[in-house]
Amino acid sequence: MISVIIAAFNAAATIDRCISSIDVAKKSHEIELIVIDDGSKDETARLLHRWESDRAWITVKYQKNSGVADARNTGLDIATGNYIVFIDADDTIDDWYFDFVIAQVIDRDIEMLAFGHKRIMLDGSVIERHNISAEYSRQDIESLQLRVTENRNIYWYVTTKVYSKSLIADLRFNCDVKLGEDGIFNIECLDKANHLSVVPDCPYNYYENATSMTSLQYKPGLLESIEADYKARVRIHDWSISATEKQVLLSDFARSYIEHMLPYLLNNLAHIQMRKRHAELIKIRQSFVYQNCLLHYHQQHPARGIRILISCFSRHWYVMTLVFLQLSWTKAKVKRHV
Repeated sequence: MISVIIAAFNAAATIDRCISSIDVAKKSHEIELIVIDDGSKDETARLLHRWESDRAWITVKYQKNSGVADARNTGLDIATGNYIVFIDADDTIDDWYFDFVIAQVIDRDIEMLAFGHKRIMLDGSVIERHNISAEYSRQDIESLQLRVTENRNIYWYVTTKVYSKSLIADLRFNCDVKLGEDGIFNIECLDKANHLSVVPDCPYNYYENATSMTSLQYKPGLLESIEADYKARVRIHDWSISATEKQVLLSDFARSYIEHMLPYLLNNLAHIQMRKRHAELIKIRQSFVYQNCLLHYHQQHPARGIRILISCFSRHWYVMTLVFLQLSWTKAKVKRHV
């Protein structure tokens, strides 16, 4: 049996689309679908009740709003399948998804599988994100754990993974982490795994939306979320490693929080009052995340604009940082209207 876990919060606009795709893909396979309504205020509960009434293999649990991590943990607590997969309430799967999972994981007795996904953009365009096929032993995984950012296709999502129940039986999502909880979970999983299989297939469809990290919307509490993620990663990594390995790991931390998280923090400034931007920029620079990471950052970002921003930011050149940001915002605005 495969247990499918969905955390749903105010998902009335997409939950039917999501479950319909699972219903089509189920075919004759032995599947249980567990949907956790995480305190939705819209019509999600009514729609889920209809699905549960019509399909014996669907179970719906209702709880007060506690966040996606806690909702997924509720699903893990009651899942009975030998393998676990996670699907987001605003995404879908292809009709061959479970055929693929059974062939790749169950028939081969794999502990953990990472596969690709299709990204459905706001304008309707589709980008396929394929992995490079690979098989990792325990020794290989120990090396991977030092290079999380470099191998983000493995670490950044739980929706593009299949987990054996035996691997994650005593693991749960960190409810204190509101951003990057998937990465924390996957690092902990791979701390225990003896074998990881990575394949290029893309049976999962991720739909970008207006509140995605990649969207243009303001992200409240973003710095605090990044700080919580940083603290959690420091706690779960194995630091009883050689000095050389430790430098590799610290460099990977730096790349993650500077190259991937910092641009979101800086772009967030576009959505606050101009007179408050300078103070907010100083707050970001003085965060322990960037005080620590900039000491170990020696990479050269491929994008010249990002390199300039990182350089200005690291040197406390706040006025110059804001000038370059304003130029980039203006350029992006013009491009959107062309």
